[in-house]
Amino acid sequence: MELWQIKYFLVLCDTLNFARAAERCEVSSPSLTRAVQRLEHELGGVLIRRERRLTHLTELGRLVQPMLQAVLAHAESTKTAAHRFVYADEKSLRLGITPSLGPFRLAPILAQFGARHPEIELTFAEADAEGLEELLLGGSIDVALTEHLGPPRDRLRSYRLYQERVVVVFPPGHRFERQETVRLNDLKGENFLLQIHGEMRAKVLQSCREQGFQPKIIARSERDDWIQTMVAAGSGVTLAPVTMHLGHGTLARPLVDPAMQRDISLVFVAGRPHDLPLQRLVSAIRAHKWDDQSATSTDGRRPHPALARPPELTEQRVRASLG
Repeated sequence: MELWQIKYFLVLCDTLNFARAAERCEVSSPSLTRAVQRLEHELGGVLIRRERRLTHLTELGRLVQPMLQAVLAHAESTKTAAHRFVYADEKSLRLGITPSLGPFRLAPILAQFGARHPEIELTFAEADAEGLEELLLGGSIDVALTEHLGPPRDRLRSYRLYQERVVVVFPPGHRFERQETVRLNDLKGENFLLQIHGEMRAKVLQSCREQGFQPKIIARSERDDWIQTMVAAGSGVTLAPVTMHLGHGTLARPLVDPAMQRDISLVFVAGRPHDLPLQRLVSAIRAHKWDDQSATSTDGRRPHPALARPPELTEQRVRASLG
């Protein structure tokens, strides 16, 4: 049965008059009659009897009337929900973020996006780079912001957004406070506190091995605030992306010899259709001026001059579009 047949029949149930029902449905009386007859044929019985001025529903007609009303109402609600989804009247976007990225860079752009598109709800999921790729491929998130570790897996496409340096974080009064920069070899013998999640930890361990020493790790945590709070208390030092330097009783200097940077990329599934809300979010992220504001600390103190953005860390422009 077709929805238009159901609609014609339900209008006829209201009017019990074929001419008036046809007028309300904006069709001819013969067309409405044929539609009802086809519906009766599919249901296997007469639904309405025409007896001069006593047109009335049969028992079968009275039985199926509420059922067909429910079918039509469900079809209309389905159409409305689909329209809202397509045109972003109601939409939730799922954004994956690597834990070491932190909220400080994202907060301003997401606030602007929310002000422009209040109808779109954002949901955040945290995982390391490998975990975010799994979530993307499984459809659990729509797009991810993660550290660029090399070519993404098949079916994934990435665009590099910006690069940021790694800094040494230490408590006030530490010998590093008198230095403009800190060499990796200067960290020999220091107590290390490191993140559990893989990107930064793997880089630190590899760089130390290349310099010929094994870092003395005294604590690990998934939370950067725990690590840096322990650093502030004098437990040791840590390495962190410059935007993850929280301040709060700690100082930071750029790591050199060798310097360490990381690239942050926007990653999504290639070839997967992107609806309008997702296109708007991706466009906002790509259009944002990702300048390096990493030297700014949350306590409002002026950063050390050595943490100013180096000239080589220019904005990475994304050249391709979603497709």
